[in-house]
Amino acid sequence: MNNREAIQLGAGRYLQYYGALDEIGAEASSLGRKAYILGDETTLAKVMKKMGTKLQQAGVDYAVKAFDGPAVDASFEQIAQEVRVSGADVIIGVGGGKTIDIAKAASDLTDVKIITVPTSAATCASYAVLYVAYNENGSVNGSRFMHHEVSAVIVDLEIVQDDCPPRYFASGIADAMAKNPEIMFTMIRLGTANNRANTDAATVVAKYTYDNYLEKAQKAYEAFVNKEHCDLVEDIVCCNIMLTGLVSNLSTGGKQLALAHNFYDAVCCMYKEVRRRYLHGELVGLGIPLQLGVNGVPQEEIEAIKKFLASIHVPVTLEEIGISTDAATLEKLTDYILNATDKDDLKLRGAIRANLKYML
Repeated sequence: MNNREAIQLGAGRYLQYYGALDEIGAEASSLGRKAYILGDETTLAKVMKKMGTKLQQAGVDYAVKAFDGPAVDASFEQIAQEVRVSGADVIIGVGGGKTIDIAKAASDLTDVKIITVPTSAATCASYAVLYVAYNENGSVNGSRFMHHEVSAVIVDLEIVQDDCPPRYFASGIADAMAKNPEIMFTMIRLGTANNRANTDAATVVAKYTYDNYLEKAQKAYEAFVNKEHCDLVEDIVCCNIMLTGLVSNLSTGGKQLALAHNFYDAVCCMYKEVRRRYLHGELVGLGIPLQLGVNGVPQEEIEAIKKFLASIHVPVTLEEIGISTDAATLEKLTDYILNATDKDDLKLRGAIRANLKYML
C-alpha cells in the first residue's frame, strides 16, 4: 500500500484532559533521561514551572530553547543541530503549529523521539506525522512526512481552554471542517479506482467530524467562551486535534489538501500582511465556500456554512480580511489557486473563478 511506505496513524499516546500536563514527567522518562524543550517565550512562560517540576520529579534533565523563527529549512537544521549537541533523548515541542512543526522537523532529522504539547485547540499539527515547510519569502514549500510517529500528545485543557482565546478554538474548527469537502474534491476528480482502506477511512472520519461540527460546534464555542468545562468542549477539541490529524495521516497528507488550503497558500504568498493578522484556520475556513461551490454543493448549503462560520467569528469574505474584490485581484487569486491545484485544467479555472463569488 502507498508505494510500499508505512502508514503511520499519528501518536503512540494521546492524553487530553484538565491537568494533563502533570503527565509530562512520566511520558518523557519512558523515552529517555534528557529532554530538549522547544517553544516560544510566551508559551514557555505559561508551562515551564509545572513542566520543569514534573520532569525533575521523574529524573529527567532538560534544556530549554525559546525560539520564534520561521518554519524553514534553516530553522529545522539549527534546532536539529542543537538537539544533537544537547544529547537529548526526547524533544518536547510546546505551542502552536509553527513551533510544533519545527520540533517535528528536528525530531525527524535527528531520529529523536518527540512529545508534543499543543497550547491551543487549533493545532492538529501536534498529532499529524507531517510538517509544513515554508520558503524564506513566507510561501508554502510543501509537506514532509516524518520517519517515525509522534510518541505522545499531551493536551491540557487547563491551557487549551482556560488560558487560550476562543479565536483559536474557532480557527481549529474551520481548519478541520475543510478536510471533508477537500477530500470530496479529490474523489470527484480522481474517482475511487485508487482508493485504499486507509483513504476510505480518512473519508469516513472527515465526514464524521464535519457533521459533528455542524451539530455541536456552535454550542461548544459558546461553552468555550464561558469557560464551561463540559463534554461538548472536550469532544470538539478532540475533533480539532486528534481526529483531524488522523485524517491527514490516513490520507497520507494529500487527500485533504485542495482549494481551501491552496487559498491559504495564496494569501501566504501574495498578501503577507493579511497572513500575519489571521490564523491558519481562519484563512482556510474562508476558502471552504469556494471548495464547496467547485464541488457542486447547492447554494443554500454553502450559505448555511458561511452563516455557521460567521457565528463563531471566522471571516467569510475577502473584504473582511482586507483583500480587494476587484476583477484583477480575483483573476490573480484564481490563477494562484489553479496553479497550486492543477495548472493545465482550464475547466477547473473557470469553476474556481465562478465560485469565488462565495467569498465576496
